[in-house]
Amino acid sequence: MEKVADDTIRHTITSTLIETFDAMMSMALKAEDDSVPTGLDENRMVGTIHFGGEVVGVMSFNLSEAFARTVTAAMLGIEADEIKSNEEIKDVIGELANIVAGNLKTEFLDADLACVISTPSLTSGSNFKIDPVDIAPPLNLTFRYQDEYVLVELCAKEEIGAKEDIMSDLPSDVIMERVAGVDIKTAIVNSVIDVFYTMLDMEVEAIQDVPESFTEEMRTVGSVTFAGEVDGMFNIQVNDDFGKQMTAAMLGMEADEVESKEEVYDVIREVSNIIGGNLKSKFVDAGLSCVLSTPSITNGRDFKVSPTNVIKPTRFLFSHKDSIIIVEAGVKRDESASSQESDETEEKSELSESVQTMVMTDTASEVDQFKNLGLVMDIPLQVTVELGRSRKRINDVLKMGPGSVVELEQMEGEPVDILINQTLIAKGFVVVEKEKYGIRISEIVSRKERLKSIR
Repeated sequence: MEKVADDTIRHTITSTLIETFDAMMSMALKAEDDSVPTGLDENRMVGTIHFGGEVVGVMSFNLSEAFARTVTAAMLGIEADEIKSNEEIKDVIGELANIVAGNLKTEFLDADLACVISTPSLTSGSNFKIDPVDIAPPLNLTFRYQDEYVLVELCAKEEIGAKEDIMSDLPSDVIMERVAGVDIKTAIVNSVIDVFYTMLDMEVEAIQDVPESFTEEMRTVGSVTFAGEVDGMFNIQVNDDFGKQMTAAMLGMEADEVESKEEVYDVIREVSNIIGGNLKSKFVDAGLSCVLSTPSITNGRDFKVSPTNVIKPTRFLFSHKDSIIIVEAGVKRDESASSQESDETEEKSELSESVQTMVMTDTASEVDQFKNLGLVMDIPLQVTVELGRSRKRINDVLKMGPGSVVELEQMEGEPVDILINQTLIAKGFVVVEKEKYGIRISEIVSRKERLKSIR
């Protein structure tokens, strides 16, 4: 990052954690060398927070499940065996991650970088790995208390000028009213069905219950979060075998031709990003500003990804032949409104009834399978043409004035790059038609290369 130095970020994280553990848990946390083995390979808990706006990235707060219980007990002033549920542990770890990310946000704001942070999500289990968001070199900091360790990882970059989506001047009651007016269930069900059909040529249907024959094997979860006037999350989960089928369908090959897990992760990132983007567009249409995080990937056998208690996600189930797709989505709502909702059983019943109605309607009408394609097609995209680049010293930039010529690395006659949402999708040549500049496309980047560019 340019406006905030790594040393400043390290100091902020270190001072925040040490002071917080001392003041709130009476624990003397010490900074350790980053190369120290932490033993955080199994039975661990990870609190994750995303940044959006002029700072884009993710921060994770890692510790063992045993230490998470100890920290929770110390925070609440009780004995470890008095902790009533894992929800209490999740809330405490989420709050600690929130404190660190909040202080980092303040540092960024002081550097004139407008940004927001998401509500924390928690990943816990004994057999999983989180595929890092490859947008910038990661910053790792290790801390120790007695024989226990805390690992903080930050991967973030500056996105100067990306502040319009996070500007908010609405009162909280208006925000909650508009959030409540968005039909999240219908948006998710329609979007999942349409995205799988249009992108992967797969017909999926909403189902009420997971078949008894289904087992969760090695699986992958793609996650995105919403931040700004809307706080929320969206997860999509598939078994690894089906993930390969999705990747093969996307890249136009057979499943046994998929070369690596990274290809599978890229496809699941793209699917979660598009479906999350569809839901974001619903919020924007309702007059709400929000940003969507960079998709993150979790892969393993024994783990769970969930938000803290301020978000109550709803589970949606879909099937494609013998494969199951599990989707979870939810946003932060007004507590008074939440208290009026039915209990969990009634909510599941309502969801099943809603899903069943949609399936019956689709079957009875037999309308064109492209009827909901607009959900994808209406997403606004920023198209940019890059003529070339040039590196200059600050002294040279200061000497520039009217009439100065900036030489580009691009040679005359070479094709220019065409980017959509900062992702290279094609190359072309500059043309002039009817006194207006345009680009004649000469080459389309392959799907495989486009997926690599989102890592």
